[in-house]
Amino acid sequence: MKHTKILFILILISLALLASGCEEKRNAEQMTESLTEPFTEFYILGPEGTAENYPTDYVLGESGTVIVGVVNHEQKHVNYTMEVKLEDKSLPLPPDQKYISLGDNETWEKAVTITPPFEGTHMMLGFSLYNEGEKEVLEGDIICLPYRDLNIWINVSQNLSENVSIQLTAI
Repeated sequence: MKHTKILFILILISLALLASGCEEKRNAEQMTESLTEPFTEFYILGPEGTAENYPTDYVLGESGTVIVGVVNHEQKHVNYTMEVKLEDKSLPLPPDQKYISLGDNETWEKAVTITPPFEGTHMMLGFSLYNEGEKEVLEGDIICLPYRDLNIWINVSQNLSENVSIQLTAI
């Protein structure tokens, strides 16, 4: 009889430990899920594939290249639209660069050629990425706000010498 009571108590303790272990596992899974919140990477690299040496000085009519990347971590397939603007004026993009469709954890990275159509200094060259599944509703109207934005500042002149700053050295 004494051995039966001890065995019964040990079984109850084992069941209690097992139940608490299951609860711990469920809590850990919930915590892991909340740490992997869906997001999209959107980045610009210079022509050498690094986050530097972006072309910032252009000659009117000539082109420069940046590498644009999109990585989908949204945990689902997403259709994106990319738009490039110089001082809020849209610049043309080929369809394979404007419309980007990615599965979860897929990466899109392409060289994008920019040909500024007008002159100016310290002009904003903006890259906007829209998630076609995410639309904002403001005051009853559906409007498209960019899901991600990137900007670089450029100068465009008639010739390159107008854009190049000369360092003066005291003698």
